Amino acid sequence: MSKKPLPSKRRVYGGVNAEQRVQERRERLLATALELFATQGYQNTPIEQLCADAKVTTRHFYEAFAGREALLLVLYERIIREAQGAVREALQRPGLDLAARIPQVMGAFIETYVRDRRRAQVGVLEVVGVSPAVEKRRREVIREFAQVLEGYADSLVAQGLLPRRNYHPVSLALVGGINELLAEWLMSGDPGSLQQLHDAISDVMQALLLGGAAMARQEKGK
Repeated sequence: MSKKPLPSKRRVYGGVNAEQRVQERRERLLATALELFATQGYQNTPIEQLCADAKVTTRHFYEAFAGREALLLVLYERIIREAQGAVREALQRPGLDLAARIPQVMGAFIETYVRDRRRAQVGVLEVVGVSPAVEKRRREVIREFAQVLEGYADSLVAQGLLPRRNYHPVSLALVGGINELLAEWLMSGDPGSLQQLHDAISDVMQALLLGGAAMARQEKGK
């Protein structure tokens, strides 16, 4: 007598297999977390509410994430990776001089990180003070953004457009300053427009890069 085949772990319901259902639930939880963490705060958002709003059971939540902090970290990572990618692409775009590139870079950053205010709220404010692990990652992200700017500054040095020096401390200070500008914009009762924020950040970058370029020209003229 032949044995009946064991049931497949990849059962398909409505044309969607188990792996796809897990991914769909994961994406719903991420979308719900973005909304709730940004509007009512990470600390004020229990797992039960996340599950209810995402239409996911608690069991399915823990299939997708180890806990609420793990969900926050995945969401944060996604937001940061997209912003870093946009900045790198704008920095590498050919055919722009230094003065024209700075607004382009800030435009790309604003578009991916700040245009949807919820993303900036999570990336700048909601990750603060959550836990040592989240704080460690937040500090790493600041250093990663600084490394992007440092690499760009080093490329300008190689082209003779900036004087030769260690640009890591300056880049770190610049990223920290931008982070504080974003925090002030998010927390202000009268934050002003995105264009005003764009111009403020661009001014900070121009003070660094264009000032350095002027120094390089002066050194060449000696």
